[in-house]
Amino acid sequence: MKLSNALNVNQNIRIRSFTLGGQNFRVRVPLASEMEEISRVVAAVNSEAKFEEMSKPLREIEDQEKIQITDDDLIVDGKSIKELAQLTAQTEERILQLIRLLVPAQEGFDMNEISYEDVNAEFPFAVQLELMRKIAEVISPGYEETRKN
Repeated sequence: MKLSNALNVNQNIRIRSFTLGGQNFRVRVPLASEMEEISRVVAAVNSEAKFEEMSKPLREIEDQEKIQITDDDLIVDGKSIKELAQLTAQTEERILQLIRLLVPAQEGFDMNEISYEDVNAEFPFAVQLELMRKIAEVISPGYEETRKN
């Protein structure tokens, strides 16, 4: 902030925009330290609840022929449900963290108050992935974009 104050730079310099489905979105470009924190939070997400959610219906299947039950995991067709739960929980957390970078149109709304359940209730998964892709694109433009400037 020292440099911004010295140059009298408004924080709006960190706001970028994109359009998705005719809807305009504004995104706050995070500082490097904020991106590191987002990566840390995503990597450290607790997937136990997601594992329970995903494994419960599998445990109730009567024909357990394709399901191998171990001490702490279920293996279906050679794939670990625990690993799938971890990847799913991390994806959901990444979506949430990136959506929290959106600048709310409603004055005074705190994006940190939303949960993934809120996001999932409002947007189909395909839209969540597209939003995440667009936000990531806007906050870290590729080489071609950088060269244009």
